[in-house]
Amino acid sequence: MTRLKFCLLLGTTVSLVAATPACAQSSGQSESASRFTLSANAAIVSDYRFRGISLSDRDPAVQGGIDVSMDNGLFVGSWASTVADTGGSNVELDLYGGYAGSAAGLDYSVTALGYLYPGGSGVNYYEVSAGVEKGLGLATLGVEIAYVPDQKNYPGDNVYVSGTAAMAIPKTPFSATARVGRETSDFIKKWDWEAGIAYAFGKFTTSLSYVDSDYGGVGEAGRLGRSGLVASIAVDF
Repeated sequence: MTRLKFCLLLGTTVSLVAATPACAQSSGQSESASRFTLSANAAIVSDYRFRGISLSDRDPAVQGGIDVSMDNGLFVGSWASTVADTGGSNVELDLYGGYAGSAAGLDYSVTALGYLYPGGSGVNYYEVSAGVEKGLGLATLGVEIAYVPDQKNYPGDNVYVSGTAAMAIPKTPFSATARVGRETSDFIKKWDWEAGIAYAFGKFTTSLSYVDSDYGGVGEAGRLGRSGLVASIAVDF
């Protein structure tokens, strides 16, 4: 899960998704800002969609993560989800780290991320990404590019470019999001898109999104990219 993904989606995720952090202070600094911020999240989704494709065989998934953001802009984190059988594994574990900052009115981040499938064979791979966000009143616009280089478990290069819009609905606990992405590699070329609405209450957020793609893979692969509604309930700690 990339940094922009858990900031804007819910993801699944993340999409986005804005955590309410629990702050931890280092010894002797109780009177000053903490040197790092710890946050955690957990969610149940009706379908785990990643860039338009279901990774849970269109079945529900349980997800959760932990993030540490430091006051110098560095961050590290982990996120996990149940998935359909992937090389013999039914768990995806993402480990990531990077740097986030602001310049010229833009928020940006660069991230290195590893997708691990504990117990699986020949399916782990890594990715690098960069994202930029701009707040415009009640709305936030974002662009992200992710690159998977040729590697042992991922033959050929893969590039994914996406744009995201998120907006709070004034005087309500509702917000709306929309996203479109383009994926290009030697073995896949597709568009995917989604639009949804979320309702926040306390530390909980519920959401409902429409997700679709033009992925035309044969048989089961094509079914996993077809349109569907994804419901979720998430909590931030």
